[in-house]
Amino acid sequence: MRRRTSLAAALALGVTWVASACGIPSDKAPEVVGDAPSDFDQSSGTSAEAFGPELDAVPTVENYLKAAGGNAEGRDDRLNAFTASEKQFSEPSIGIDLLDNISVVTASATGVTSATVTVTGSVVGTYLPDGSVRMNAAPRDYDETFTLQRETLQDLWSISVLPSQAMLDYDQFTAVYEQAPLYFEAAQSELLVPDLRWIYRDLDADAELRLRLGWLLGGPLEFARFSARNAIPEGTSGKPVADDGVLRIELSLGEAVEPDTHAAMAAQVAWSLGLDNRFVLIADGEEVFDGSLSDWRGWNAIPADLPETGYFVADDTVWEYDSENVTTESPDHPWVGYQVAGLRQVAVSPEDQIAAVVRTAGVDTLQTGTSSSAMRVITDLSGNLADPQWLSAGTVIVVDDGVPTAIASSGGTVQTLAVGTDVTDLALAADGRRLAYVEDGSAWVAPLSIDADGNIQVGDPRRIGHDITDVTGVAWSSENYLWVAGVRGDDRLFRVALDNSRTDVQSWTLGLEIAQIAANPADPVESNPLNRGEPVLVVANATLYRVQSSGPEEVRNGEQAVAGTAPFTVLQ
Repeated sequence: MRRRTSLAAALALGVTWVASACGIPSDKAPEVVGDAPSDFDQSSGTSAEAFGPELDAVPTVENYLKAAGGNAEGRDDRLNAFTASEKQFSEPSIGIDLLDNISVVTASATGVTSATVTVTGSVVGTYLPDGSVRMNAAPRDYDETFTLQRETLQDLWSISVLPSQAMLDYDQFTAVYEQAPLYFEAAQSELLVPDLRWIYRDLDADAELRLRLGWLLGGPLEFARFSARNAIPEGTSGKPVADDGVLRIELSLGEAVEPDTHAAMAAQVAWSLGLDNRFVLIADGEEVFDGSLSDWRGWNAIPADLPETGYFVADDTVWEYDSENVTTESPDHPWVGYQVAGLRQVAVSPEDQIAAVVRTAGVDTLQTGTSSSAMRVITDLSGNLADPQWLSAGTVIVVDDGVPTAIASSGGTVQTLAVGTDVTDLALAADGRRLAYVEDGSAWVAPLSIDADGNIQVGDPRRIGHDITDVTGVAWSSENYLWVAGVRGDDRLFRVALDNSRTDVQSWTLGLEIAQIAANPADPVESNPLNRGEPVLVVANATLYRVQSSGPEEVRNGEQAVAGTAPFTVLQ
């Protein structure tokens, strides 16, 4: 989900106000934004929930653990509202540690004027100044003592002894921070790759705009940097300015750029700042773009208005499913009804190209083409094949004996990808720059980069869902979330953010042994708090289900449950 910027609120900005709000005298130019945004501590909040000391010691400490969340400018002021005297807390550049499984208990009390409170829990991650979250693969134990004082029974407690590291209740973090992804240009393409960040949801629109612009100028994080680059040169500074009712994003470039770079710069600004309404991009005093995000909608690989249609294989045939029925006939898709003996799995590109895994006499083959009468057998593969995925109009990725392998759809060029040797499931992101897969019962995502010659490089993979085991399938729930079919307690299906900072449990999945999953990703423009597109199809217990937000429902053909396999969706 992309958080939108309110144009009316953003236009309340003025040049002098912006400069002074960033701690910059109004008669001087803004400081250059380098590798990290310099104004992380300079945002301003609105009517956010306030937390303060109470008459009871335990609730006072519980409130303290929620107070670090919010606009960064006032973090230390909010924390010092609990202390007997002004304290120095950890530097903002270190970030705020996220504390889960919190237990707050009174350890001792001396009359009504002194108390000691013990806090235990697990530090699950850190919220960083660039809006990213670094989650710990293994949470570390937290055990700290807080000493509180007051003069009389009627006074509020104040904390006299406490740790210096700023902490935030993880449940509070998930409640008041929301997605604010940035977008960066994939090389050699009019394509943007998302870079997940999180922002406090109650910021003023103008403060949010400045914060996100600072993050954008700071460039992509390491994971996204493998696949994409910042079209805006390093060392660039910028500011939003109101000019006669139009929002202007004024950039002072760190170095000169070619004119054809302006388009990518504008696309990044429009998407990263969520500018649905008209804005003007100024680079070194020159107007380089006048429009809105709609002008750059096609730079996001997830199409708008995806139909809620899925597909599956049954009786060696491709079937179509929508909310009304299942069929082997479609006026829009000639490949619906495609049939061949031994058909196991199918992928269809946005250009209606078919990639099919077919097993004949115990041998798998990959066949590509546009119809049953025009299919080519790719002879360059010889192992057990699974999960074909279209990387581009001319390239298919398929698992060959557990190894993800890219091959030209016309045959010939084969490239073994340096990711996994025992892969059992595969799901390529719509942008073709992130590859999700299952290996050894765990879910992983690796970034991809593609050079001008079509060579594919694979970056370091990241495990998704550290506490989810026995994973059998993955699919893209949105551009920043994965569906993960696996086991955690009684639950069997999850939506997990790519940085592992959020895990949403799908309800009513106990008893389902999910073998396969496919899904449309959520529209990145539309507000979608569930971070899921439709439909979501799973094969479990030899039956095809559609997973609604309320739970799974059998897909039926008339009165009969469908025993389909290999569900898939098409991004067109």
